[in-house]
Amino acid sequence: MSRRTQSGMVLVVTLAMLVVITLFVISMIRLGNTNAAIVGNMQAQKSVEAEAQQAIEVAISKYQFFDDAIQETNTWAATTTAWVNYGTTVWTNYTPAGATAAPATRSNSIQVYRPQCLYFQPTSGYSALSGIAPQDTYWDIGVIASDSTTGASTEIHQGLEMRLPAGNCK
Repeated sequence: MSRRTQSGMVLVVTLAMLVVITLFVISMIRLGNTNAAIVGNMQAQKSVEAEAQQAIEVAISKYQFFDDAIQETNTWAATTTAWVNYGTTVWTNYTPAGATAAPATRSNSIQVYRPQCLYFQPTSGYSALSGIAPQDTYWDIGVIASDSTTGASTEIHQGLEMRLPAGNCK
């Protein structure tokens, strides 16, 4: 073959390779952006889940939370429904040990479900006929947390076993 017939072919092959490499680079950039969005969504979801779990832990540590449920006084409830916006109270009244302010939150809505006693059983070693014998009570506490900015939301339920005097599980 002569040199003249091959000179145009190198240019065509080079341009084709440049197009392929450009498409490959564009697809890698898009894949990187997609991965970054996925990681950001997972981070937002885990943050909301952690705040919901923290709200449960803070509520469990408050005597008034269970006393209200046992006495059925509804003193902490803002509404008559089972779900109340207790989360605002949890975070504004809770400051970790050694901190000067309440923790920052990602969730703009944290609702703590009023604790419900699921069932009870007489504690072993006591007479079941005694009206003051302790009972092992089993409770369910739920929280819904959501972040309207990212759309992340979660609902967490945690079980709790407590030994209480008889008649406190209604």
